[in-house]
Amino acid sequence: MNDTAQNPWFFTIEGNRSGPVTLAELRVKAANGELNPRFDMVWTQGMDDWKPSGEIDGLFEKRSEPAAPEPLAPAADPYKAPTQETPGQALGLEDGWPGARRRMFLIMTIVFPILWNLGFTLGAGFLGQQLGPEIMTFVTLAAMIVPLIVGIYFGLQRLANVGMSRWWYLGHFVPILNLWVGYRSFACPAGYAYHKKLDGIGWVLAILYWLGVLVALAAIAAIVAILFGAVDQPELRQQVEELLRQAAARNPKP
Repeated sequence: MNDTAQNPWFFTIEGNRSGPVTLAELRVKAANGELNPRFDMVWTQGMDDWKPSGEIDGLFEKRSEPAAPEPLAPAADPYKAPTQETPGQALGLEDGWPGARRRMFLIMTIVFPILWNLGFTLGAGFLGQQLGPEIMTFVTLAAMIVPLIVGIYFGLQRLANVGMSRWWYLGHFVPILNLWVGYRSFACPAGYAYHKKLDGIGWVLAILYWLGVLVALAAIAAIVAILFGAVDQPELRQQVEELLRQAAARNPKP
């Protein structure tokens, strides 16, 4: 019991899964009669499977009860214990975990910025005519900040959803560590920091993520090699420099 006292606990009440809670909070529920020691199940990291809450040492206070008269015939139990999911299945569910789910995170950090920038680009001409060049400068700056704020918010919420502290968001600014934090946010299901299990979608997203990282690193290495003369092809170097100049011209400094 001492080994699992600090672990998050999960429990069922009438077949409905809840958690995570601390062991102290679970004891309070047991003392208040919210847990049925026979039918309500509990699980924490280190246990092979769900167990009836009454089998957990120290969870319920032992009380001496007067002996009940033996019934003439055993009463039929109308309650049918629910079929329990395995710990991996239960922890893989997104319900019950705080923060932003994986689907919403991907939509708001990848799809939303594309649609936002596309819509602003299409409407910039009309807004410029209505607002004038001076006001339009501030509107453009504000429009550039909106996807950034949305991305930061959902990035923090996503870390909470996988069971990590929101302080891990600072890892995005640390080389190498940012790849690991990005992988957790991009591919891992809810509660991954506790159960360490990828679901089917998670495996697909993990493969896509690391392939994308490898392609990006290979492209950066090739560009650096061309610019610094490691690749003896002057025409290719001129083409790369021209592409970089065009990219800089599209994104002028404010």
